[in-house]
Amino acid sequence: MKNNFIKFLFLLIITAPACSGAAVMDSVLSVIVPSAAIVDTIPSALNNSSINPQSGVHTGLQAVFNVKTNGNDDTYDFVLSSSILTDAGEKNGYFLKDSELYIILANKERLPDLGSLADISSGMPRNNKNMIAYPVFKNAEYQTSYQEYNGVLCCKFLSEGRQNFNFSQNIGSTPLSGTYSLEDDGAGVYEAVITLNIYRKP
Repeated sequence: MKNNFIKFLFLLIITAPACSGAAVMDSVLSVIVPSAAIVDTIPSALNNSSINPQSGVHTGLQAVFNVKTNGNDDTYDFVLSSSILTDAGEKNGYFLKDSELYIILANKERLPDLGSLADISSGMPRNNKNMIAYPVFKNAEYQTSYQEYNGVLCCKFLSEGRQNFNFSQNIGSTPLSGTYSLEDDGAGVYEAVITLNIYRKP
């Protein structure tokens, strides 16, 4: 009987689960969140203006964009471009004069020709029928540069770590001398389209 009890205890010991030296393996779950960016325009009263027909001075123009991104300036280039309609199709609406950026507004009802575009972009405008140029003010909150991007003159700025922000481009009220004429610039709506492009860096 005693021998049977000892055998029983021995069997219990050798068949009991081991508490030390057990194998451990982790299974790691992970997901990749891709870089993403969303941009929306914020319409305001300053999207539209009217001018003094004698001087070409307008009451104020401003384009405002809201940007949301999970990236930064190492991930993206933030670039503003501008376009106008001419009788030869869509063309770039920015040009530089004395290192300052100007935007062209073109008559939608009387489309200007390429001769007018070349003249107004020359920096010494004289004959640019149905086009008016206004200065573009730098946004003091952001580091901004004027440069060619993808072969087109653009306005590039840095988000400087912001991931949910508004960026505005303000247009000066007084036209560049020689670009507005009561006689040559016909009545109608003068327009430029400003586009905020967010390009993923390679």
